[in-house]
Amino acid sequence: MSWLQQILPKLRALLEHSRTWPYAGRTAFALALITMLLAVTQGHHLENPAEVTGYEMRDGQLVAEQGVAPAGMVLKVVSTLLPYLEMWMLVGGAVYVFILLRQWGNVRKLVFPTWFAALSIAACAISSDIARQLGSMQMTEMGEPAALGAYWVKLSLLLLASFCVPALLQYYRYNGSLGRYVLRAFLAPLVFCFIAFTSLWLIMDLLDNLKDFQEAKASLGRVLLFYFGMLPFIFVSVMPAVLLLSVLYTLTKMSRANEVVAMLGIGRSVVQILQPIFMVAAAVAIMSFAANYYWAPRAEGNKEAVMRGLAGRQRDSIMQSAVMYRDPLTQRVWYVSSFPFSLRDGRLRGVLVREQDAKGQLTRVIHADSAMWWSGGVWRFYDGKEVLYKDGIGDSVKAFPIGENGRSYMDVRNFEETPWSMVSYALQPDYMGVPEIVSYLKAHPKDSAQKLASFRTHFHQRFALPWQSFALVLVAAPLGIAYSRRGAVGGIAGSIFIFFGLLFLNNLCLNLGKGSHLPAWFSPWIPHLLFGALGLVLLHYRSENKDLPKISLPSFFKKQVQIRRPKNRQAA
Repeated sequence: MSWLQQILPKLRALLEHSRTWPYAGRTAFALALITMLLAVTQGHHLENPAEVTGYEMRDGQLVAEQGVAPAGMVLKVVSTLLPYLEMWMLVGGAVYVFILLRQWGNVRKLVFPTWFAALSIAACAISSDIARQLGSMQMTEMGEPAALGAYWVKLSLLLLASFCVPALLQYYRYNGSLGRYVLRAFLAPLVFCFIAFTSLWLIMDLLDNLKDFQEAKASLGRVLLFYFGMLPFIFVSVMPAVLLLSVLYTLTKMSRANEVVAMLGIGRSVVQILQPIFMVAAAVAIMSFAANYYWAPRAEGNKEAVMRGLAGRQRDSIMQSAVMYRDPLTQRVWYVSSFPFSLRDGRLRGVLVREQDAKGQLTRVIHADSAMWWSGGVWRFYDGKEVLYKDGIGDSVKAFPIGENGRSYMDVRNFEETPWSMVSYALQPDYMGVPEIVSYLKAHPKDSAQKLASFRTHFHQRFALPWQSFALVLVAAPLGIAYSRRGAVGGIAGSIFIFFGLLFLNNLCLNLGKGSHLPAWFSPWIPHLLFGALGLVLLHYRSENKDLPKISLPSFFKKQVQIRRPKNRQAA
């Protein structure tokens, strides 16, 4: 161990020297740019082509697969830039970590690298999403009508959410000393509570599903990837409680130390003191809005699908099992043993198709282990056989021909049915993002209002739910400020009761909207509007240095004291 004792001091000295070496960050950034230029000159995108759904890269050109429209200009640009963006995430990420360690505590020198890192992350994420979904959005993977407008809104929200962290850093830089102090005092418990709640959620879910993972012999990488995909749903779920506890802890601690009174004494108003907390709450609401628009409900639905796939010992996720569908026009009957959550990642398993003539007699039956559908209306059945009937009696059995890849399959082009027509009746709006809900509403305009109420309510709930965090902050902030010892405990207890009341009212209004008892566009907003208005009232009382209104049950039943006058006034 003597050699280790000799190396450690040298490593410490090297680390200290790297922190004081002038222009180290700019030098690392320049080296990263040179690396990227060398990759461009070597044709990195040709050696490592991007994976674009529905297309193949041949000689540097995107070639559409069967049933897919030719690639547009956006897909061509993305397919060229995406390999370099993925490479920049590794090279530039290492440079940003080096700058972060070197300039930790120096906010002024971290603002520009953070903005550049956020822009890089947004560009890579948007390009990856376009490569994965835009090609198939011309006719979506399950055959539902495309919602391109909602898709572009999703990408805009992704860009906006990426800029929240550098915007907060910029706000911290240009804020005053008191604002910085409040922001630092608030961010520490906020990060701690988020890590604690997220860890608790993961531990509880892992204990619940550990047996299924073990029985399916899932690898550690698959389990980690599964929970990584659940992060948007976890973020939306835990942030209201995280913000509530963080606000109460921060303001109660500052009130007990008389820091709030000191700030008020130098001329600060309550709103000015709480401004950094409101800015963080607004940034969290924007990030929750972006997550709840598409990724959070999809992650929740994918969790259920993955667990069904593990229970069925299948590699693909399962959205529905034992699907039976009869087309009212063609009278064709379909049976699918398991329906994947996404056709980009899986196939229909255990497919049986029965065709009949006008008299109701069988003419053909297709048995296949799996099947795939392309947006051009092409069905491909794998590993099966085709049985032909004559006068309702089996005439011949044909195995699928062997393809170029050595696997047997059969293509059918005259089937009008799509995966969407088979499974749309069983879709649940709880697990659908805004683009998918818009597609469903466009595909079923003539359905009854009672049936569409659930989808319309969840559509508006995607926009309303993220602002639950901001409404809770509006309520908790004035309750957390106490000018005396008596007000602290009461404010904390009141905030906790308000939190559970908001959850109850949120579920109640959502169910009332789904049942058509309230307008779908209004019911998801009722809890946030009520509690937001309550928070503004409490904030007004606290700003005017008035006691918060108290509501107690005994006051409703307490009799008022009345003075009894004597009947004989002259005697009095």
